[in-house]
Amino acid sequence: MRKRVCRRQSAAEQSTRYLTSNSLTHLKAQNFGNLTSLLTLDLQDNEIYTVEIKAFVLLEKLNSLNLKDNALRHIQPECFSPLSSLQYIYFSNFYLCSYARHVRVCEPNSDGISSFSHLLDNVVLRVSVWVVAGLACIGNASVVIGRSLMKENNRIHSFYIKNLSVADFLMSLYLFVIAGHDVAFRGEYIRHDVSWRHSWQCTFAGMLSTLSSEASIFIMTIITTDRYLSIVYPLMLRRRNMIFAGTCIAASWTSAAIIAVVPSFNLGYFGDEYYGNNGVCLPLQIHDPFGKGWQYSLAVFCGLNSAAFGFIVYAYVVMFITISRSKLGLRSSQQQQDRTIAKRFAFIVVTDLMCWVPIIAIKFMAISGNWIYSFIKYLNRMIQKVEI
Repeated sequence: MRKRVCRRQSAAEQSTRYLTSNSLTHLKAQNFGNLTSLLTLDLQDNEIYTVEIKAFVLLEKLNSLNLKDNALRHIQPECFSPLSSLQYIYFSNFYLCSYARHVRVCEPNSDGISSFSHLLDNVVLRVSVWVVAGLACIGNASVVIGRSLMKENNRIHSFYIKNLSVADFLMSLYLFVIAGHDVAFRGEYIRHDVSWRHSWQCTFAGMLSTLSSEASIFIMTIITTDRYLSIVYPLMLRRRNMIFAGTCIAASWTSAAIIAVVPSFNLGYFGDEYYGNNGVCLPLQIHDPFGKGWQYSLAVFCGLNSAAFGFIVYAYVVMFITISRSKLGLRSSQQQQDRTIAKRFAFIVVTDLMCWVPIIAIKFMAISGNWIYSFIKYLNRMIQKVEI
């Protein structure tokens, strides 16, 4: 009798599956039903968008699961519950670790700001937030109260400065909200991550920060325009009045409020994580550059703000060139006062630029970096198909 010889899979082959870069998009219920002895499953670098709740229901022995470099937009925490033996799980986004709290090792364990234990993981950052919030609150409140009580020679300029201080005061309130919740979640942040990011408090904090930053930028643009025309074209602003100034400020606050509030509406374009895409509720979408509403975020923080700061820098360069070329005897006392105010306000502009330029740069790098990565990934897959 002739023996039948057949090749059997080794134990290692039976217990491990590497399914990387296979363009998988959807993990359906019991996709891995015939792999009940599986110990390691690597699904990195696919295009998995949805994970059904029973996708891993029969993988009770699974020890390690890699889901890095996948979109994972539609995923429920319950889908990992059947994985009772799971010891290691890997994502690209830190917040997904909150869906698998029973797993001993989950990476990444931080997004650079928050960690499993703390909303604000770095001690220096925690202290800085409280200090900056306190100083901004006291400083800006003092400016508003002081300028309201004192008699000002230049009422229009004082009106602008008071509104700028109110805008910056709102940012201190945002910082207090974040700092307060950091204290509330201290030591167990990951347990509250999902509920916090989807809460009205986080949305309110995000709107507050956006309202503050956009109103501040708009008002600085108005003040810069006012100083620019006063110095470069001094004859144009002789009839300026409080009605015109009030109209400009009202338009600024209205525009900033619209920009801040619109993403909070229940619109499909923004989804439910526009403000809640990170623990500090800022709509920069750095960790997920192409998340819902990314075009809106890009247009506001990189387009609108960059244009405003570009104009401000241009205006101040022209102003200081004009000042340096002018002769003291040829200017009136009012024009000299305008130049003094412009020099003082330049310091405020420089400090704001120092804060905003890195944010705009990081946003651009996040977008461009993701494009480069996507292009290289697509090119690699095309080469693989040609080789096959």
